[in-house]
Amino acid sequence: MGSEEIMEASYKAAMSGDWKSMIDYFQEHYEYLDSPVTSSSDTVLHLALQSNEVQPLEDLLEIVKKGQLPLTEEDFLKRKNKLGNTVLHEATFNGNYEAVRLLVERCPDLLKEKNNYGETPLFTAAAFGEAEIVKFLIRSKPKQCVYDKNTHDDDGLLFPKQCVDDDDDDDDGLLFPIHRQRKDGLSILGAAIIGQHFETALLLLELDGSLHKLKDKKGITALQLLAEMPAAFESLPVRRKVKLQAETSGQAREGVGDVESGLGSSLERKPRGGLLNYFKLPK
Repeated sequence: MGSEEIMEASYKAAMSGDWKSMIDYFQEHYEYLDSPVTSSSDTVLHLALQSNEVQPLEDLLEIVKKGQLPLTEEDFLKRKNKLGNTVLHEATFNGNYEAVRLLVERCPDLLKEKNNYGETPLFTAAAFGEAEIVKFLIRSKPKQCVYDKNTHDDDGLLFPKQCVDDDDDDDDGLLFPIHRQRKDGLSILGAAIIGQHFETALLLLELDGSLHKLKDKKGITALQLLAEMPAAFESLPVRRKVKLQAETSGQAREGVGDVESGLGSSLERKPRGGLLNYFKLPK
């Protein structure tokens, strides 16, 4: 069986949900593990995420470990498709929590990889409203995600002075720049809001109160995005709805369209949640 036949057979097995057959193909022909199997340059790892299980991924990584591939496991995990997505990107927006857990334990630096849009896996998790994955990534791998405002904390993190505004007491901590905005300037908070994932947006604000200040290349903040989205308020409890409506009512609206029609919107809050205390790794 030639390489093209093996790729086609493994792809068909994956698409039909026959993960055992797919694994069997690569146990016998492990030298093709890092070859693209779709026109989008997805590897077999990308396909394995479609199972919404962790076992196919574990089996493939075991083959990598035992095989004589000319690349390390880390290099294999960092392989990207034509959109620039690693397997961790795929795991986050597919909501595959167990796969995310496995991948960041095997290769924490996957969290720093960006796709073609400049999005890290933490960004895509927030954009797709995967709040539990956002919490997990920050809590389990803080050194890849956040600065701590204290000079030194229990995890030994440093908070750079250039990231601190002494006149602004509205930040419990700051996300690393690589996670805050993608290439077009859209912030991680704005992405959550555009997707109407409002609980994820509130989580991000509690973590990093400075996110609401970030502007995209059109000068639009996440606050302006939220202010243009009536549905945002309808999905919240009454007390919080009234409070947020009052806080956003005075926001400037010049040049801002209706986000629910495809443009932008936003909100002004001063969260004091102290979530970094929760996110820190236990001693």
